[in-house]
Amino acid sequence: MGVLVQDLRAAAREERAEAVRTLVLRAGLALGVGFVLLPLAIVVVYSFSSVAYGVFPPPGLSLRWYGHLLAQEAFRGAFLRSVGIGVCATALALAVGLPAAVVLVRARVPGRDLLRAFLLSPIVMPKIVLGVGWFIFFARLGLEGGVGPLVLAHTVVVLPFVVTILAANLVGLDPSVEEAAQDLGAGVATVLWRIVLPQIRPGVAVSAVLAFIVSFDQVESSIFLTRGANNTLPVEMFLYMEKWQDPTIAALSTVLIGFAAALVAAGLVLARGADLRRLLGR
Repeated sequence: MGVLVQDLRAAAREERAEAVRTLVLRAGLALGVGFVLLPLAIVVVYSFSSVAYGVFPPPGLSLRWYGHLLAQEAFRGAFLRSVGIGVCATALALAVGLPAAVVLVRARVPGRDLLRAFLLSPIVMPKIVLGVGWFIFFARLGLEGGVGPLVLAHTVVVLPFVVTILAANLVGLDPSVEEAAQDLGAGVATVLWRIVLPQIRPGVAVSAVLAFIVSFDQVESSIFLTRGANNTLPVEMFLYMEKWQDPTIAALSTVLIGFAAALVAAGLVLARGADLRRLLGR
């Protein structure tokens, strides 16, 4: 009887300790998320300021800067241009990143570690160095100032994110399914399209959303390649802030925060929908 009581007390102590650990972890997570989101909240509040100079908290609230934002034609054109460049860069990164991830995970080829380091190197390289390098490269080819160089530069920047996410998804797949398809006569392209891609569709959705957001947000890699009429939205925002210090950029940033949140939500819906369809298919 005494042993049973001791066991119950030990179990109760362990339960309390587990509850304390969970509480501490959740509190730490809440503090971390709050620390990250607090600057965004400040930007959102500042966008409703009633005055044209920088002060926080604002002396009054107004929607005047959102109206001023709608009157800026340069921002509208730059937004559409950034969306187009982001879509093209994301599509190219997926087209290159998926086969590259398959090679890194499945193939046993010499120099695989060197290939991985080469594909992931843009993550550790300062973006302004990439921008200067791209400027010199395309200037030598006489292609500076066009949209094509921007798409290629953004593709290189976002490719490591695509490769990393897709490779992580491929690691968890059973290679015997692919081998069975090949034994039945399926070619490499068929296996990739019909067997591999449906299984990693959530990873494809997440990597596409992340790649688009990273491309859309590029300043350092874009500012050396744009020429006035081809400015992307971040570059246009940078140029605006050189002249004016009113809350218009805060209003635009608030809109972009909502735009990014909607993209992330759409990516999560697509990823979960793919998981649900896969489970139902089984």
